[in-house]
Amino acid sequence: MNLTTISVSDLMNPKVKTVNEDKNIMSACRVMQENNIGCVIVVTIAGDGTPVGIITERDVVRILSKFNPVLVHFALWKVMSKPLFTIEPSASINDAIKLMNDKKIRRLVVVDKNNEMIGIMTQKDIFKVIEKNPMLLEEFYGDNFSPSFKEVYERFSQYRFENLAPDL
Repeated sequence: MNLTTISVSDLMNPKVKTVNEDKNIMSACRVMQENNIGCVIVVTIAGDGTPVGIITERDVVRILSKFNPVLVHFALWKVMSKPLFTIEPSASINDAIKLMNDKKIRRLVVVDKNNEMIGIMTQKDIFKVIEKNPMLLEEFYGDNFSPSFKEVYERFSQYRFENLAPDL
């Protein structure tokens, strides 16, 4: 088992929470709070559930920090992060890490061959599997350590620290 043989479908979460693009930021926050998650996928109101963007906790902070109360009432399509980056379920975890690093993102929507959303995968999902398997940890940090992955390595180190001392 290594980072190129584990597929995205092995780690993805098929239970993706969505909000229609015409809803406001409070609707997205409510879904995140009720489900204890850090993002929701924004879908079209056309009824086909096509993913068009994402709202993350970081987006909420960015929007609220502008101190403009009107922004809270804007439709999500005006304030969501886009474009939405996707990956196929057959892609490797290594491919996912590279895509997340290149695009400076932490979440990927998993789509099938018809471009329909079938799941979501986060950096935390990847970090959990790496941390549980010493061989993967060695591969991740080992001789193939890529300086271009510096940000991913830093987030992994932060993830490990938070999980070693979760009550601090």
